[in-house]
Amino acid sequence: MHIDIQYLPSLEYCALIFTESQIEFEVFENFPKQTYRNRSYILGANGVELLSIPIIQGASGKQLTKDVQIDYSQDWMRKHKGAIQAAYGKAPFFEHVEPFIDQIFAKKSKFLVDLNIQFLNTIARFLQKKPQFSFTESFNDAADHSYWNVIDSKKEFSARNIYIPVAYRQCFGTEFVPNLSVLDLIMNYGIESREILQKSLNK
Repeated sequence: MHIDIQYLPSLEYCALIFTESQIEFEVFENFPKQTYRNRSYILGANGVELLSIPIIQGASGKQLTKDVQIDYSQDWMRKHKGAIQAAYGKAPFFEHVEPFIDQIFAKKSKFLVDLNIQFLNTIARFLQKKPQFSFTESFNDAADHSYWNVIDSKKEFSARNIYIPVAYRQCFGTEFVPNLSVLDLIMNYGIESREILQKSLNK
């Protein structure tokens, strides 16, 4: 499967990619703004929260995804860690997942792609399902089995017909909130998350 690489990706995205044996991430695209590539959504006490990673803008205004660097001059990392702690500190699997998050953030990856792949590898560990990950070596706009740019943050997931919400116990609220970051599911269900993801994919 050919697809863009996203930050702490949604249930829709993970339900899709973790059914595959091989995933090729498109990194030679012109990096688009305001997408899941550097954004994620979690559920806190006050509702859905956006986690956004600031990036260093390219000199020309455009840059390839593989070249996008994270802006550590902004205090985003402390805010993300604090938001995750506040949202999931009492979740059943927080103590199992949180050390991996700390380790990844502590590395302070220079490039966004490197940070995102580390989180995907950690997610794969908890799902006990690991596709073979690779990266494009040039822009591949004619790839077979491509979902590049399909999972778009500006459109409702229901319009894509990929993800079917399967309700599970969440830390906050009385009504289930669908298609959050997969982190929301893993914090609450651990290894059982894999079965819920499998049921969430519209096959």
